[in-house]
Amino acid sequence: MRGLRAPRALALLAALLCAGCSGAGAGGRAASPPPGPAPEPLDRIAAALGCSPEVTVDAQEVREGACAVGAEAFRLATFSTADGRAAWLTESRQYGGTYLVGERWIITAPSAEALTPARDRLGGTLDSAPAHTHDGPTHDGPTHDAPTHGAHPLVIRTTPVSVP
Repeated sequence: MRGLRAPRALALLAALLCAGCSGAGAGGRAASPPPGPAPEPLDRIAAALGCSPEVTVDAQEVREGACAVGAEAFRLATFSTADGRAAWLTESRQYGGTYLVGERWIITAPSAEALTPARDRLGGTLDSAPAHTHDGPTHDGPTHDAPTHGAHPLVIRTTPVSVP
């Protein structure tokens, strides 16, 4: 009997090792990829402005917040990926505004001058989009209750994701 244990143990060990190499998990399903990096905390971005953020969104893909320095209001967003940042910026540009854009973060403000201290500390690229205007009866978009002044409203479209 003792002579049969060693070959069986080796066969079992080989089977386990091969299953691990194939990427298949329990039940033969492929293992899910590890989650991406978390968005950077808003505190470092806000510190470059000289304020403390009020967090409004704290999700795996994006963190958003707002803060003010005197009369200047800022909106902040950090992202888990540069692609997420690019998609957010593309959607947001339709509302106008001035943006300081980093690798995985964005700050919006009423003017480029308001973003100068943050740009000096964090780097990034200034970007601006023309203000969204209300063109009266020929305006094809939805009705807006308030005009856009300064920093644009943050608009995030999310898709529900089921978590296993």
